[in-house]
Amino acid sequence: MKLMICGKGGSGKSTITALLARQYVLEGKRVVVVDTDVSNTGLHHILGTNAPPDLTGYFVGQRSMRDAMREARQKGIPRGTPLLGTWTYDTIPEGFCESSGGIKLVRVGKIQNANQHGKGRWVGLARQFLGGLTLADNERVIIDSDAGVEHLARKLGEACDVLIMVIDPTFESIGLVPTVSLMADELHVPLYFVLNKTTAETLPILTKAVPDPSRILAVFPADLTIREAGFKGEALPGGNPAATAVIQRVEGKEWKG
Repeated sequence: MKLMICGKGGSGKSTITALLARQYVLEGKRVVVVDTDVSNTGLHHILGTNAPPDLTGYFVGQRSMRDAMREARQKGIPRGTPLLGTWTYDTIPEGFCESSGGIKLVRVGKIQNANQHGKGRWVGLARQFLGGLTLADNERVIIDSDAGVEHLARKLGEACDVLIMVIDPTFESIGLVPTVSLMADELHVPLYFVLNKTTAETLPILTKAVPDPSRILAVFPADLTIREAGFKGEALPGGNPAATAVIQRVEGKEWKG
């Protein structure tokens, strides 16, 4: 199963990704975390791994993704067909992932200077990598997506089995719910929600923002310990009760993958 974590910037996508990855490992799963955020560089810290080289580097000198896409369109090959290779947990390109305690981190690409532009190639590469990644029964993928909805507009959601939107107590986060809901429907991918950084005052407001409250997987209360670990760049622990609840509900459903 491949889960994509989405939401506005700063809502806590990376934190939720790390907590879910840690919990999955505690429950006996091997986890691939795919970092598709082109700006945020801190995910590896809270996962407890080193920062891997960008996956874009693996394809330097190999077949151009643009050429492969052009040829696929000319031949009428369906979108989503792996054109750049296939992988398993054990055959992810050596040297382009970092491992720690049952978690493998893959980083698609980061904007490093002012001469880099256009997210399209990163999204296309992420879609190709995810489409070519085959999982065993005891393996899961968690995708820490870029902020906002551009990756959804570029059909990255088609490469996953479920979308999980993180909502935090901000006007912008609440306002994004209808857009993400519509896009998930258009992609035909089930959408669920987690409420993050909640307090007694904000929980009713965030709950009301979700069109169907039955799609709320769990509530992550504001947690000073988690916030401090993120601030210091320390690995987050497993055993988080809300992360456990998310996994129990997700694993109890039937997905397309």
